[in-house]
Amino acid sequence: MDTREVLRPYKKQRLGFEGVLVDILEPNKRNGHAYGLVFASVYAASEKIELDHVVIQMDKVSFRKAELRLYTRYYFTAKIDSYYKAVSIIGVVALQENFMLQHINLNKLREMPESNLKQPTTYVMTRIHNMMLCKGELYHTKDELVRQVLMTSNDGSVEQFIDECTASYQQSVVNRRDLEEALYA
Repeated sequence: MDTREVLRPYKKQRLGFEGVLVDILEPNKRNGHAYGLVFASVYAASEKIELDHVVIQMDKVSFRKAELRLYTRYYFTAKIDSYYKAVSIIGVVALQENFMLQHINLNKLREMPESNLKQPTTYVMTRIHNMMLCKGELYHTKDELVRQVLMTSNDGSVEQFIDECTASYQQSVVNRRDLEEALYA
């Protein structure tokens, strides 16, 4: 399990990051009625820290003020903090410390036209690897996908391309209720 251990030395500090906004999780009761901003290809250039992705909560007022757009690369500062999660280690339940980013400073949030992180990023390579594990017909080879990534602008377009490719391999599960609704609608 990825605990983002590389962030441990920076706990309780604020660092500068860049990342591509790939998803926005809507507020609900479970997430404390806050938006969840999913950033991919996250990089702290001054510390040389690369993270696959992070989810950072943002309240509704700040979210509206930020006017964020999907598949745009942003520079932001965030505080490193930790949380504990129960895990099973050799059959024994223990609390494991995990690290996260929180509290984006809206005054430092800005678009970045080009990344300091070279492609393919960890995020991109993980998605390509997962696509290659799919059962059924593959539309691309790993080399073709990497070649396409290297030819695509590194402004968030790569992450959009990879997410669209990944979505083309995802299978939908239809349950009995879905089938009944379709038949009797």
